[in-house]
Amino acid sequence: MKRRTALKIVGLGAIVPAEWAAVAQDQALAWSPKDYQLRFFTKDENLLLDKLTEMIIPADQHSSGAHAAKVSLFADLMVATSNDAVKTEWRNGLRLMQEVAARSSIEAALAKAAEHEGSPQTGLERFFKTLKEMTVNGYYTSAIGIHQDLQYQGNTYLASFPGCTMPNIAKED
Repeated sequence: MKRRTALKIVGLGAIVPAEWAAVAQDQALAWSPKDYQLRFFTKDENLLLDKLTEMIIPADQHSSGAHAAKVSLFADLMVATSNDAVKTEWRNGLRLMQEVAARSSIEAALAKAAEHEGSPQTGLERFFKTLKEMTVNGYYTSAIGIHQDLQYQGNTYLASFPGCTMPNIAKED
């Protein structure tokens, strides 16, 4: 299975934390990455976050990645409107990521953070889970994620339902 396919499954099946869902619902009409000003992250933190999210969902021949979808700005909005515990988690997580990257590279830091994704043990590994969830949620709620990657056409009216066209499915009489 391709990584992008796996991310789609995770993204579409993920349960968004209640506080993010409430913020997204309240601010859905107000959200526009075009003129967005950072509310929580510093410019340097946002640059780091933008690099990390693009590494998680990179652009490919099918669609643009997290950078073009402005996932870091989505994350800023979600974190800025969250409680203090969430804000502290993000500040500490990005600080840990910067510290590990300073000793090696951003790619190595992300790989180290993702190393025990199934059962995270360290603060960096736990932050990776949060980072990945935010990346998937931000990407697949953006126009790029929905329309380019998922190729969602919107709610369309079907004049008739053609039924199953699979030849291996027996038709019942």
